[in-house]
Amino acid sequence: MKNIKMDKLTKAYLDHGMISEEMTFFEKFVEGIDADEVEDYLTRLRKFSEEYIINHFRFEEEEIFPLILKYGNEKEKKMIQMLQDDHAKILKELAQFMKKVASYGTYPAREEIEDIMRSSRAVLEMVLVHARKEDTQLFPNL
Repeated sequence: MKNIKMDKLTKAYLDHGMISEEMTFFEKFVEGIDADEVEDYLTRLRKFSEEYIINHFRFEEEEIFPLILKYGNEKEKKMIQMLQDDHAKILKELAQFMKKVASYGTYPAREEIEDIMRSSRAVLEMVLVHARKEDTQLFPNL
């Protein structure tokens, strides 16, 4: 694994710290959705998802994972396959969440807001569990 450029690993590691902070923000953001003040919440949710989940996964899939799959040992390769599976599951859950949020329109009813909050917690938990796996199993080995 010595062939992996340190700047890519450093970026991925630092991104995890930023993602953790942003997930805290996202959780507060979703909990703070008020049916009277949600004109651009869907736009903000999409922007957040694109910047902090989708782009981060894309970076890992294109820059980090191929190097580990090429130069890593069997244990590291299996870990990457598990993390790639996580990415697929999280992206699917995120897409379903965004579809649900969009279906409620600009002014969701109180019960729809509660459903958004429940669904967002599921996505948040998946992302945080995944990030912990990378922080405890991927980065220390590299």
